[in-house]
Amino acid sequence: MLLLMIAALAASKAPVVVSSLTTEQLVSDCRGKDTDPAATFCTGYIIGAFDTLSQARQICPKPASASTLETVASVRRYLRMHDEQWTDAPSFVVRNALRAKFPCGSTAVKRKRK
Repeated sequence: MLLLMIAALAASKAPVVVSSLTTEQLVSDCRGKDTDPAATFCTGYIIGAFDTLSQARQICPKPASASTLETVASVRRYLRMHDEQWTDAPSFVVRNALRAKFPCGSTAVKRKRK
């Protein structure tokens, strides 16, 4: 029985994410002008993900292109443009948006190894 459960878990394609927030709720919280500088739940969620991914070196922001306003605006645009991902966990969708905005190229990998 235990082996059957382990096999079933190993076969599942999507990772299990524990979150009380859905991507649709995040999209709703992120409605408004992209240039709105207000500190909102949307802004906090995105900047929290930015800090986490940046520290884990999963994104590679350059100081000149990593302003809070531009980062939040780019994720808001991504959320609107990728409604096909709204069934995914919000953390994954925001991660995808941030990876698209701040990709790590071969230069970043070389710098990390030094």
